[in-house]
Amino acid sequence: MGTCHAGRLTFRVVLLSGLLINPAVQAEESRIRNRTISYVMTDLFWSVYQTEDAQAECPKGFNDGPREQFQKLFPDHESLSVEETQLAQEIQTWHPNTEPDGFDFLEVEGELSWGLNLDGKVSANDFTHPDGTPGIDNEVYRAVGCIIGFRGPDGVEYIFQNKAILDEVYNRMMIELTEVDSLENDDSVVINLYRGMDRLLTDATGQKVMAGGTQRIDYRWGESLIQQFAGQIVDGVLITEPIAEMIMPWQNLSVPSIHVFRDARFQLDLSSEQASGVLAGYADVDTWYYQLIRNDSTHHLSNGQISGISLYKALRRFAEAYPDPFTGENTAISTSLDLKMAQVYIVHPDSRAGE
Repeated sequence: MGTCHAGRLTFRVVLLSGLLINPAVQAEESRIRNRTISYVMTDLFWSVYQTEDAQAECPKGFNDGPREQFQKLFPDHESLSVEETQLAQEIQTWHPNTEPDGFDFLEVEGELSWGLNLDGKVSANDFTHPDGTPGIDNEVYRAVGCIIGFRGPDGVEYIFQNKAILDEVYNRMMIELTEVDSLENDDSVVINLYRGMDRLLTDATGQKVMAGGTQRIDYRWGESLIQQFAGQIVDGVLITEPIAEMIMPWQNLSVPSIHVFRDARFQLDLSSEQASGVLAGYADVDTWYYQLIRNDSTHHLSNGQISGISLYKALRRFAEAYPDPFTGENTAISTSLDLKMAQVYIVHPDSRAGE
């Protein structure tokens, strides 16, 4: 009886151990189907390194917005015409130039920034990553880091852009990793970039995106966005090769627009349920600026103390890549975006969800 009881006990311990270990392994394996796993974007915003009191990065404070600048420019505006005041500022907003506007622009002065080393160099103008990595290129951060509207968690751009990722199918970008042998280490994977067509799968609150949803590919309006590129997985981190040119749909406040990134690359921590990290590259300055004012107009920019006039001049001043062949002026500016994604099953035309 004792031997038999011990045998049954041993069998139960082994069985229990299997139950304790196998679910996690099975969960990961079940989400990788035919050496493929996919993720859909749930959060996307400019990488802005912040300290609690902002003294490290913005010791002189924050920039004025359109309302504050208007009061300084036209203290007696009631005696002036609309053409001399409001319309004059609107014209400069929609037709910007690089001439001085009479205001001191407060750029980031700190040494730290999120992002990647895009040019493979370390120069005196580069930032240092909080983990100590030198040579970080993120000049968009230098321009927007001391503007309240771009700082979380209360900045208007921060709030509404991430909300738009959840709400607007227009923004539904996805990556599909194929030829995947392991989410821990894999010397070579192939990544496909698509735009989806469906709402995200969320919990009962409608705010938390869950893994395991499905998405159809937009082959009609999103076909031009489809790209394929190479990458590798190192210690659970996906590192992709640079993409020559990447177009990112960017709809905020229901106004469709885009961003154009050159030499774009992903660096994402992977798990079977999510991916998070950065998308970095060189943003086209004019596309970046016109996306902002088309989506927001002066009204919404004012709520975030964002002077389009002053910001455009800063973007052009800090731009460091892709000089115009005729003028020699740089047309692109280094940037980084914080990116979060949830695992999703992509439904191809010749497949059905669940297969």
